[in-house]
Amino acid sequence: MDLSLCRVGDKLDIEQMKVELACLYYLQLPREKRSRGLVPVIQHMKYGGRILESIETLNSLRDNEPGNGRVEVSVSAVMVTKHVMKLYIDCCEELSESPNSEVVRKLYNLDVSEDEIVVSDCQLRDVSVAPLLKALQLHKTLALLDLSHNLLGNGTVEKLKQVFISSGQSYGGLVLNLHSNRLGPAALFQICECPVLYARLEVLNISGNCLTDACASYLSTILRTCKALYSLDIENCSITSRTIQKVADSLDSDSVLTHLCIGRNHPVSGNALINLFLKLATLNRFQELNLNGIKLSKPVVDSLCQLAKDCCLSGLLLGNTNIGTEGAIQLIKPLSKETGELVRLDLSFCGLTSDYIVRLRDEAPLISGILELNLGGNPIMKEGCMELASLLNNPLCCLRILVICKCELGFAGVVGILQALSKNCSLEELNLSENISPDETKSLTDNLELIDETSNPLLNALDTNENELEVADSEDEEVAEAEATKISGLEDGHIYASQKKTILECQSMQELSASIKIAGNLKLLDLSGNGFPAEITEMLFSAWSSGDRADVAQRHVDGNTLHLSVRGGNKCCGVKSCCRKI
Repeated sequence: MDLSLCRVGDKLDIEQMKVELACLYYLQLPREKRSRGLVPVIQHMKYGGRILESIETLNSLRDNEPGNGRVEVSVSAVMVTKHVMKLYIDCCEELSESPNSEVVRKLYNLDVSEDEIVVSDCQLRDVSVAPLLKALQLHKTLALLDLSHNLLGNGTVEKLKQVFISSGQSYGGLVLNLHSNRLGPAALFQICECPVLYARLEVLNISGNCLTDACASYLSTILRTCKALYSLDIENCSITSRTIQKVADSLDSDSVLTHLCIGRNHPVSGNALINLFLKLATLNRFQELNLNGIKLSKPVVDSLCQLAKDCCLSGLLLGNTNIGTEGAIQLIKPLSKETGELVRLDLSFCGLTSDYIVRLRDEAPLISGILELNLGGNPIMKEGCMELASLLNNPLCCLRILVICKCELGFAGVVGILQALSKNCSLEELNLSENISPDETKSLTDNLELIDETSNPLLNALDTNENELEVADSEDEEVAEAEATKISGLEDGHIYASQKKTILECQSMQELSASIKIAGNLKLLDLSGNGFPAEITEMLFSAWSSGDRADVAQRHVDGNTLHLSVRGGNKCCGVKSCCRKI
């Protein structure tokens, strides 16, 4: 078994190993034994008589307990049905295609139901995806299909149309995620030509495909004919003002659209955006708008403020829009409603200063509603740390996710933010990466160098004893041996003890460790890119592992990466930037 498929950092993910084993077992069964689609459930694994837990590292397996090299596996008497997985493998045999191991794992590991198929990032192409499409055609029922991050072209969407038509399923919502593939504008034509989708399609994500303005008429048709469509994502699709205007023209008061993502497309004119905002304001249900990466002028910001007044926005993503402190402050009042509608706000890389934090802190209705806030990449600096700390100390604050990476907070700012969480019971995820400059880190870690022998009185005494040690006669032998033993012990253990003592006595590191301990509600802390050496990393993980996190603490340390997390929480990494919520 390829253990690299089951690793998170330097550690084995035992649960992933169990999935891999179950899939390998099933693939090796003869066809007649696979006929019912029953696969085993791995209960536990033992190495050297010891049950393997998720915290076991690869080194402890191979070095500390070499044993006989075998892992004992206990298989449950209960078998589980994996109908789609069986259909896929059967179709691979029929079409003389080798099963894609990643697809097999994901079909085995479906979390909710076999009507929700997630096979993203499996290196699927138009040819290799054919067995899966045939299996879905035989399966018939689909509520969600995620084929994102593959290498699929227009031909796959044409075959998908046949899958939907042949299913005969004319009701029930459908989520279709095709983002980050190799689709062109003609792929949308296939959706337009699929009558089954007119009543079923609720979510369409085609972001990250080179659709260009040639897709404008197709998008217009989809918006007009797919009456159940409430979420459309066309981010980073190489479209311009022409397509945005077409989208605006296609919206009417009967539309059920609630979520629209048009970010990272350019050029998009101010007039096209203003016309879009005017149309969105007429929709009864509109809630979330993503404009990330589109530069907003003053008239556009004014129009956006009016949209915020007219709609009850639950999400507004304005990362890298150059809105600036003035524009962000201008948006505070329109977004601040007593009902606390806004829950997601992204103002990353917008040039905000501490002045914005001051105004945000004082807006009680707004801070009592926001759950996810991204202020990363703004020069908040030390001046804004106290204001942020005050915001986090506010009993009305209900933030669960806060991103303040690359904000030039400095070491004192990082410590101050963590200390402010001592009484905060809501924040679960905090990103403080890349806030301490290399020079500041160096000045802090210089104190961790081994104590120089010439300045260490104990080592000086050791040198003196070595020089003066003489054995005059046999009566002094026992004394000499005792002195030699003392010297040997000092030589063997003193350097490590000195280093350890220096780390523990470094006041700055003590403050950082203590602040991590008291931030007891955190489940994910990102301290990457702050230049902490291995000794400090170990010390911080020890602090993270105290209190309520003692039995579930995890870490991912690799180069500049330093993620502290808990077992069972959100993954610290592995989620692509385009798939993150904020």
